[in-house]
Amino acid sequence: METFHTIMTHENPHLDEIVAIWLLRMFGGEKFPGISTAKVKYLSTGGRTPDGRSARDYEQEGILLIGIGGGRFDEHPSVNGKRRKNECAATLVAKALGIDDDLVLEKILRFTINSDLKIGSYPFDLASIIKLLHLQHPGHPQTAIEWAVTALGAKYREQLQFFTTTKAEFDEKAKIEEIPGPNGRMLKMVTIVSDNPQMNKFARSTHGGNADIVIQRQPSGNIQVFTNGRSNLVLYDVAQMIRLIEQQAKGKVVTTNWKLLASEGKVEGAEEWFFQVTGQMLLNGSLTATQVPATKISLKKIKEIIRIGVHPRTFYPKRAENCKQGFCFSTPRSPCPWYRFGLHRCREIRFKMKKS
Repeated sequence: METFHTIMTHENPHLDEIVAIWLLRMFGGEKFPGISTAKVKYLSTGGRTPDGRSARDYEQEGILLIGIGGGRFDEHPSVNGKRRKNECAATLVAKALGIDDDLVLEKILRFTINSDLKIGSYPFDLASIIKLLHLQHPGHPQTAIEWAVTALGAKYREQLQFFTTTKAEFDEKAKIEEIPGPNGRMLKMVTIVSDNPQMNKFARSTHGGNADIVIQRQPSGNIQVFTNGRSNLVLYDVAQMIRLIEQQAKGKVVTTNWKLLASEGKVEGAEEWFFQVTGQMLLNGSLTATQVPATKISLKKIKEIIRIGVHPRTFYPKRAENCKQGFCFSTPRSPCPWYRFGLHRCREIRFKMKKS
């Protein structure tokens, strides 16, 4: 078996060649001895080797060609063949190393092949920044490579944690239940006590069962409520209820206006809760707001509020029959306990009653 001392690729390597080199150095030591410390050389002859020899000839001398030379790690078309369909240097290396189906590498490989095939390329994505760094540092490809390898390493470690410690914690601690939602749908709600910042993402992923709603309570008592973008849920009613109940729990109600209670950001009196409208999230503290006081509302109460807020056909039990028939008989002398929340379903009933 050859011992490899050099990796050779073209000048200003693209993301796929850089990922291929990174994979070889991370995982290729057994199959390609010496590759983890092999130096990188760059050819200026395009895809051809300088002397016309084959990639296999170079391998026998301890030189592994990546993205050039028409060898096993070159997907480009040549005079002897067409481009390898749906492949790039990185995927070819991953397959050779037997790691192409590793879940930890799935996102990295998918992004890399899509970038190489020009699917969904954006000015600020990894592949585009690499090209920009090559332009800014001509003759010094190592600048772009080192930057990219740092980014790849960070993503790899995040994904490794996602599929190991985060998954194990989710399997052990997550409480999963189904609750009624809009349009007769049943929603999957996950509740978990954890300070793992990946937990809400895992719960909403296919690996965590595609949760529609995630309630994550930190050991500090802070609580975050997340929704799955694919579920198209809105938390305006939930925001109104939580913010009003938070004020009541503190013994001082400052904001009662329904429009303000459902507004984005923070509201006076319930500053503990930040409502992010774009993602429909309610955050009692976050990674960027670590000093926010913990909510005074219990986890049990939060779950009850969400059950009410996301199901538009839920009404105050003792008045539900009238509500479902389109009548609201709440008055100042005989108030409905839920009227103060300003739920959209209640406002619609009263609006229709005024019009009729």
